Amino acid sequence: IDIGFLNILIAQLALAYETLRKDTEGYANMNRGFNCIEIESFIPQKWRISLFEKLEFDAPLEFDQGDEGPAGGIQELVPASQRNHPRYVPDRILRYTGVASGLDPWPKDDADPGDNF
Repeated sequence: IDIGFLNILIAQLALAYETLRKDTEGYANMNRGFNCIEIESFIPQKWRISLFEKLEFDAPLEFDQGDEGPAGGIQELVPASQRNHPRYVPDRILRYTGVASGLDPWPKDDADPGDNF
């Protein structure tokens, strides 16, 4: 019985540690963001406006040819070898290649609607 209680105690401590680690990581990211904004406030406004215009945040990001995504980001190219990694999680958004138009019909989906989950 004592060994069972000890195992339960160890499991609870491990779970509490994981929760605290996630909270600490979140607070660290929030603190980094706060520091970046504070440092940015020391840059003259003309320089900031010039920098933001050079980064082209108002231009949509291109996922693939004819597949433009939302505006307001910086595009990062990822090597194709990343898909071979064992921890790779495929994108849940279905993408269809080619030039897109609002007048084009939706492609047929052959998947069974019961297979969503």
